[in-house]
Amino acid sequence: MVDLLRKLRRAYSLFVVRTLWTHWFNPLYTLYFNFVFFPIRQAMRFPVFVYGWPRLFSQFGTMECRGVCRSGMVRLNVTIPGGPQYAAGNTQLNIWGKVIFRGTCEIGSGNKINVGSGAVLDMGDGTKITTFCNVTAYAEIRVGAQSRIVHRCQVFDTNFHYIADFSRGMVPTSARPIYIGDYCWICNSTTVTGGAVIPDKTIVASNSLVGKDYSNIPPESIIGGVPAKLICTGRRKVESRRFNAVLHKYFVDNPTAKCYTMPKDADHSVCDVD
Repeated sequence: MVDLLRKLRRAYSLFVVRTLWTHWFNPLYTLYFNFVFFPIRQAMRFPVFVYGWPRLFSQFGTMECRGVCRSGMVRLNVTIPGGPQYAAGNTQLNIWGKVIFRGTCEIGSGNKINVGSGAVLDMGDGTKITTFCNVTAYAEIRVGAQSRIVHRCQVFDTNFHYIADFSRGMVPTSARPIYIGDYCWICNSTTVTGGAVIPDKTIVASNSLVGKDYSNIPPESIIGGVPAKLICTGRRKVESRRFNAVLHKYFVDNPTAKCYTMPKDADHSVCDVD
């Protein structure tokens, strides 16, 4: 009887209480959003599902799918469980340039997405922007497949202002592209600035400043600090649901354990998305 009551209380919390405060699917906004931004043939497939009431400050720009285009592959202003807040206000969009989706994408609540005229925001398959992030493209920001930009991060390819350099008699451009590779994890409160290149399978530690090309670091590295420097190598974020389930069960069954020992022949792909 006690177990039954616990299960009922858990289900009530997950499917009733939480639902009251999440951003619900908005069919009218979804209809409007897709036909405003996407080519007609893609819009008819409704690639973006809109939740709640994201703030739209410009509808001059365009969006398109590259490769796959299917209903609901992009979820916008969605409530993301496990974030710092479930419903963190509404995401703001100021789209004057182009946004490209190459597969599934999840954009949580409370973000600001700003794409300037002539600029490109290119989102790879399986990308995620969680909550309270500020992503601004005035040149180009490219995010690779399965990469994560998590809460309170800033990704700016511009400093928004021109700065005159009288010592060299020049005014450099205010915007430089940002390239983030596949399977990257940009941890909370990190700032990524113009000219940054983050190679595949890199973890950026929290509260870091990334503003240069890190292409020469080894694969599966962790960088961090202000400015970010190489901390260690041979580390991967576990994205596999199956492996996560194994790890969760192990640490639940062994509450005093400090680590899980992987098999010696474990392939690095064990961390990849299932």
